[in-house]
Parts: sequence; C-alpha cells; structure tokens
Amino acid sequence: MNTRGESEYSVIKPTSFYSNEREKTKLNWFCYEFAVGIYDEITGNFGKRLKKYKINDKTIAEFSIYVSKEMKDNILKMLSGEVEKICFSYELIRSYFPHLNDKLVDEMVDALAKVWDDQLGFCVVCPTRCISEKDAYCSLFDDETIPL
Repeated sequence: MNTRGESEYSVIKPTSFYSNEREKTKLNWFCYEFAVGIYDEITGNFGKRLKKYKINDKTIAEFSIYVSKEMKDNILKMLSGEVEKICFSYELIRSYFPHLNDKLVDEMVDALAKVWDDQLGFCVVCPTRCISEKDAYCSLFDDETIPL
C-alpha cells in the first residue's frame, strides 16, 4: 500500500509494459512485477524521506517503471550468459533524482538489489515461468481483475 492507501497494482499499470498484443510477453510481465516490487519497496522504506524532496507516489511509480524498463536489456544479457548477474548503479538513481543525498541514493541502490533478489526467489516457484519462457505470450496482461 502506498501513503494514500492504494495498492501498488493500481498505481503501476500493466499497460506501461506493452503497446500492442505482440508485446504482451512473459518478460514484459516480469518487468511489470519488478516495477511493482520497486514501487512497494521504495514507498514503504523511503516514502516519507522522499517527500522531503517533493517526490510523491506518482513520481515513485514513474521511477519504478523507468528502472524496470532500463534493466530489461541487462536481464536479456543475463539470460544469454553475457553478464553473470544484475547490478544496480548509483547513476541509475542519480540520473532520475539528481537532488537526493548520497546516503539515500546508496540505500535505494541496496533496495533495488533486494527487490531483484526477492523477485528472482519468487520466480523459482512461480508457474508462469516468465524468465524461461520470456518470449511467450502472457495471458496475465488480459486478466480483468488487474486494474488497467
């Protein structure tokens, strides 16, 4: 829940991760879920501190989508064996929020890594297989219970 009591699923929309039917892939669903996890972690642990910088829940949601989409190429490189693991950079956060202090940026980098590890841990038991079937169509985008 964010500070207004909304579910992160109502703030970050699946439609942010596809522009046509062909893009409703399991990898894009993975990115959507990753963005939701980022949003939840950031609002839960840093929401009040970010408000001091005039960063609201909408901006945190936009940042979460941005990070998830930026990491997509790295995810593909990891899957192809080009890189061994995903790393989150200071610059990724600093470029989006240039006015944050170094300590907060460092804590947010750690938070992104935690969300990534949590998501991968969940993926191990999830039957959707977003990573191993990354290019397959994902019917979850068509689930009417998820707010678009």
